[in-house]
Amino acid sequence: MEKEEILKASRKENKNKDLAEMEVLYQAESHASRAGALACCLISILCSILAHTMLYSPWVIYFSMITTQWFIRFIKMKRKSDLALAILFLSLAVLSFVGFVQRLLEVRV
Repeated sequence: MEKEEILKASRKENKNKDLAEMEVLYQAESHASRAGALACCLISILCSILAHTMLYSPWVIYFSMITTQWFIRFIKMKRKSDLALAILFLSLAVLSFVGFVQRLLEVRV
């Protein structure tokens, strides 16, 4: 194969993205996930200390985002461990949502 043919095939395989760019996007996603978890923890702790209640809404959003990330990884990579994590985070998202709805029903009464 010619050099140009190899480059063309590589671009097609990587959807015209540079490998360095893909690595930066991966690192950004990883740091964003950690920042989101930290923000959820801080919001929950503040709400617990100041209002003496558990705030579920940030966790519903966070676990939904993480569930999506792991499901996409499973679809692309076909690793069973990714599916297991996706199911775990999905169950946490559902439990958080149930807590959120219960809290809403308590306020309504």
